[in-house]
Amino acid sequence: MRSISTRAAKSLAVECPLNKALMEVIDKLQHPEFNPQGALNLGLAHNDLLHEKIFEKDVNYGAPQGSGRLLNLLQAFFTRHFKPHYPLQSDHIFIQTGAGASVNQLVMSIADEGDYCMIPGPYYGAFDLDISVHTGVSIVKVFSHGLLDMTVDGDELERVFQQAQSEGKRITSILVTNPDNPLGRCFSRQDLETFLRFAAKHNLHLISDEIYALSSFSHLLDNSQQDPFHSILSIDYQAFIDPSLVHVIYGMSKDFAVNGFRVGFIINQFNEPLRLALMRSAAFSYTSTITDRLLCKFFADKDWIDTYLQENRQALANTYLKTTRFLKEHNIDFIPGEAGPFFMIDLRSIIRQKHNRETTFNDENQLWYKMIDCGVYLAPGFAFHTQYPGFFRLTFALPWETLEHGLNIMLKALEI
Repeated sequence: MRSISTRAAKSLAVECPLNKALMEVIDKLQHPEFNPQGALNLGLAHNDLLHEKIFEKDVNYGAPQGSGRLLNLLQAFFTRHFKPHYPLQSDHIFIQTGAGASVNQLVMSIADEGDYCMIPGPYYGAFDLDISVHTGVSIVKVFSHGLLDMTVDGDELERVFQQAQSEGKRITSILVTNPDNPLGRCFSRQDLETFLRFAAKHNLHLISDEIYALSSFSHLLDNSQQDPFHSILSIDYQAFIDPSLVHVIYGMSKDFAVNGFRVGFIINQFNEPLRLALMRSAAFSYTSTITDRLLCKFFADKDWIDTYLQENRQALANTYLKTTRFLKEHNIDFIPGEAGPFFMIDLRSIIRQKHNRETTFNDENQLWYKMIDCGVYLAPGFAFHTQYPGFFRLTFALPWETLEHGLNIMLKALEI
């Protein structure tokens, strides 16, 4: 397995003396607040004559992958909360314009046109775009775990891989979402090790999308349980696989509820060619200096971050409890959640009672439209490539008054 894609290797061969010069000095330039003793900038093409008139804060060029100060703060954040087995360094982290962009840029750098990425289903529907747009990479679905039981079936992974090979499909990566979207459940450490063994056997890049990592809450509802989330970074993955093949995706949109920031992260600890390629492409997913300075102040306040994350988990737990009580009172089946702002409800029995037959995806689609017509939107299962019709993703992370109103509209649509 190549450590990077052919296109990424070609990008490293492109000579750009200006970029080389810029990368060597960008963090050494003078800044009145963050680096007052730095080198006076007489080299970049910028106009500071009316700088204060435009803005009171710095809006000049910064490091596209994130400033040194920000990357150091992120290194401390990820070390504290993701508990990496191998020491995480600041240059292992690359900032992108969102988690979706992170997936896309990573795939561009590790896979070639015509390659395939395996994804356990059901999965986040926007991966269809993140994986394939501009990359020439396609997706192979595999249903390697159940909806309620997240235990990974290594034999099913192998069966689908071999079937794809027999069809001439070259699988070079596997993308796992943990905590899972749309199920709102976590893979155990043993299941993550199953994925690692499978990826190692076939020399696949393993991408772990952990954007809901710090929104786990089930352990707050049952004190006898441990936090269900384990980052792939916390595992001694070098014992299972060539470590250059392991990558982590994270972002600000979910745990911190700041979707509009458009900030995502790629983490890789052992693939130097990949990191060089990501440095080369960073200019096309540039972290603005405004965002960089804001994130520096944000991540510098460790106490606030830790308090916020704990309060957010508790708020999710409290609202989840109210939501599931409501569903139980109205005999609506659901798949229990552990993490994130959503879980799946199972409306098959309700649909079956009305039609006196097994549920179809057409039934699911009609019910989805009926709920919208009544005034409430739930995400239909087909949007997540569910194997069976009749499931909907319910987002519960709303003020209870608003959520309860929406749930009552749903009941109206279901004629309960």
